[in-house]
Amino acid sequence: PLAKVQLHYNATIDDLIDALPDSLRQTHRWFSIARSPLDFPSNETPLISAVCRARHANSIFVDLPICLIGYTSPRYMNSGYTSRNKLDGYNLRAFQGMFRSKQKNKSFHVKGQSGEAQSFTIDNLLFTFAPCCANRDTFIDVEYLFSPNAEQFRLPECVCLFKTSYSDENDKLNDMPTVAVRNEANVKLYTWIPSSPYWFSYRDQPNRLSRIGGVHALVRHVEIIPKSLYFPPDIFIQSAVGKLFDQRHKPVPCEYLKICEVDSQRFPHQAYHGTNINVILSILMDGLVMPSTVVSTGYRVCPPAGHIARGVAAFGIDDFANALFVSPSIHYCSDPVYAVTFSSGDRRMIAVLDCRIEHDKFSAFRSTVPTYVAHPGDDLNAIEWRITRPSAIQIVGIIFIPMMESRSAAARLRANKLGLKDDEVH
Repeated sequence: PLAKVQLHYNATIDDLIDALPDSLRQTHRWFSIARSPLDFPSNETPLISAVCRARHANSIFVDLPICLIGYTSPRYMNSGYTSRNKLDGYNLRAFQGMFRSKQKNKSFHVKGQSGEAQSFTIDNLLFTFAPCCANRDTFIDVEYLFSPNAEQFRLPECVCLFKTSYSDENDKLNDMPTVAVRNEANVKLYTWIPSSPYWFSYRDQPNRLSRIGGVHALVRHVEIIPKSLYFPPDIFIQSAVGKLFDQRHKPVPCEYLKICEVDSQRFPHQAYHGTNINVILSILMDGLVMPSTVVSTGYRVCPPAGHIARGVAAFGIDDFANALFVSPSIHYCSDPVYAVTFSSGDRRMIAVLDCRIEHDKFSAFRSTVPTYVAHPGDDLNAIEWRITRPSAIQIVGIIFIPMMESRSAAARLRANKLGLKDDEVH
């Protein structure tokens, strides 16, 4: 990055510009997240609000650090991106009132100048301090509430809500502790951004307490694919209470995860995009982005190997690959050229994004995959849709498609055909 800055939670666009190095401060005054422009209705608009309203995912959970792109002039202002309406923040007095009416209190004593790690358990809440974390004996007060009401606190899948403070306001730790919940997996620690609806965590230290003196939440991330894919609880819609997936048989047998409601008026055309589960969360957070875009995690998106390279002309278009590609055929998007197989238990599967596309925002081209065999209904002369405006795509769901029977089931079937016992088949 050109610069790394650390800002207060209520920083504004002016604070961001003032924090830039002298060489950038006078020139870089416009910003985007993954090329979606940040909108500041006033100079008092918090930066975090502008960022969260501009990004693709409508989530209250924010992972830091966030990579923003700076410009010397307004960019992508007419690219179709729209900022969401501002979410209402918590009423601080009402929040404190709800919390204090149900919370419990405990304190613990951190030994000063200790060369050993120190751990403290409050019910199932576990605090772990590194050696030499305090110069002197330090007492920390904890107010906590397990299983807070999700609707009242607007915190889905919150396992524990707690507040920390020093017993002596002159105390200070050298290093913050990690916090976990016993017998709970996939729990991530967030800190409330005061007077806002947002909660932040650190991408590289997801369970490290950010500070003493804040309000924190341990939130259970939802396991979508065992040991492989986890989502914050507010970026998808469950099929039913306690049920993640909708079992579907059209257009192919699959497990369907709903991301949002379809806006059929703005996005009337259905299309698909084969992908890799390792990038799905990034796509949901930042949307499908143009090649070479630097996304919010700081990574630059590049066309996969084996595809038409950047700068190469095709179909009469210079730099044909400088675009996004979807297909009206789920079979075409399921081809190994696009969809990467992964293991889920005993199965091999692929992930395909279910998308909706704006009218007149795509151009159709013939297949560029020579080995693809057409399925009924495929039009090979219009099977690739090229899109140059990411805002023309709405991701409405994720389709998980089994690509083969389970390994054990296949072994049993082969054993039966060969007249062998299961353990005799290799």
